[in-house]
Amino acid sequence: MQVNSIVQAVLFFCLMVCTACIDIRKREIPPYICISVAAVSFLDFKIINLLGILAALPLFVIAAWIAPNRLGGGDIKFTAAVGLILGLQMTNCGLIIGLTLQVLVFIAYTLIKRMKKQEARNLSLPLAPCLALGFLVIYLMKLGGIIYEYI
Repeated sequence: MQVNSIVQAVLFFCLMVCTACIDIRKREIPPYICISVAAVSFLDFKIINLLGILAALPLFVIAAWIAPNRLGGGDIKFTAAVGLILGLQMTNCGLIIGLTLQVLVFIAYTLIKRMKKQEARNLSLPLAPCLALGFLVIYLMKLGGIIYEYI
């Protein structure tokens, strides 16, 4: 493993943890986090990873037309920035893991709090911690050789 890859892995991990903590505390992802994630992609850059930006497109569609005011722009920019590191297919896999985890957290939270249906509809949970965990799982699988570069 090259030094650039090791530095990228450490910075990626730190940025995922920071993003999750900030989103939990402030319910927003600052632009400097997204810029930092995008900048980390240049440590081990592959031109094909530019397509990873497209992984944020479904989130954009959801935020713009399907469920406005339910998904923040920070989550969209965060996903696009991570796409520069992971590429399109692996970012999509991370999204699937993160969104599935978000659904499980939502279900567990509503069951623990014994919320009524109307209360659950108005519940707002931060998405970045689940996305960050999904992206980290995929990144670690990539590093471990479980996932090959181009699935």
